Amino acid sequence: MARFALALITGLALFGVAGLQQPAGTGHAGKAFRFNKVKEGVYHAVGTGALTVVGNSSIIVNDNDVIVVDDHVSPAAAWVLLDELKAITNKPVRTVINTHFHYDHAHGNQVFGPDVEIIGHEFTREMLIGGKSLQMPLYKNYRDGLPAQIENLKKRVAAEPDAARKAALQTQLQAAESNKESQEELKPTPPNVTLQTRMTLHRGDREIQIRFLGRAHTAGDVVVYLPKEKVVITGDMLTSGLSNMSDAFVNEWPGTLDELKKLDFDTVLPGHGDAFTDKAKIEYFQAYLRDVWTEVSRLKQQGVSAEDAAKRADLTKHKDHFPNNIQGPGIPPIAATRIYEVIDTAGRR
Repeated sequence: MARFALALITGLALFGVAGLQQPAGTGHAGKAFRFNKVKEGVYHAVGTGALTVVGNSSIIVNDNDVIVVDDHVSPAAAWVLLDELKAITNKPVRTVINTHFHYDHAHGNQVFGPDVEIIGHEFTREMLIGGKSLQMPLYKNYRDGLPAQIENLKKRVAAEPDAARKAALQTQLQAAESNKESQEELKPTPPNVTLQTRMTLHRGDREIQIRFLGRAHTAGDVVVYLPKEKVVITGDMLTSGLSNMSDAFVNEWPGTLDELKKLDFDTVLPGHGDAFTDKAKIEYFQAYLRDVWTEVSRLKQQGVSAEDAAKRADLTKHKDHFPNNIQGPGIPPIAATRIYEVIDTAGRR
């Protein structure tokens, strides 16, 4: 473990975090990330399960520097990401882009030194200043569930007779315990560079566009668009399945995705799930969003509580396109609560 820490501290001097303290919870066995190459110099970083990372990040290796898009669920996850980046490049990370403020995409910000630009929408900065992101139901539910998750895994490890399954559960337990350690020293760190609608970076002959296309998953989602490579990095505005709706503007989301479709791209790097090229997924998701808004709005008009609407809303006609998310009637309670809130308040920032 000491050798592991020394290697991290030595290597991370290359990545803009020299002199910063190594966060708690970095211990893990094996590689924490797979770096899937999608275009020259463009990688999709997906967790292996050895460490809790939750969301994906994307890596853009330029002539002289590296851009990281989203930095995962904790300081530990971001720290390990930087260490494992050495497998594909020794160029320094000089820029981080947050697609939105949620804990699984921006809670690694604190590991970057003052010479690193962290770019995000103005709303993302607003939510990460003063720990506002920590008070949101999405994060509180996640954090509060960690102790029970750890205790459950301990019981399963103790009771599992099969050696291979026991080892797999032990890996999950170590990852959960490390994550809890890292969450305890989390200090949400806001972007130090912000945009309202659009910003363009130029790195050699590579153009990196950062676009706010409208409210969707949050009030401040941005996408990162590489026009030459025809790649778009979408955060949770568009994933390989269904995105959570805890802070969403579900009624506006389909229109924002219409704006996304106007870009010329052939590859999507989502915030969750594997990269994909099937642009029909956008239309499938738009159809789901329109229907979930209509269905929940109808139930609200009938005087049904948000809790009951979550149980009764029937989106099973979309099951074929989202088999991992839809098994029967019902939607997550946090989604129904949010739709009710948007209807009642005509949206919020």
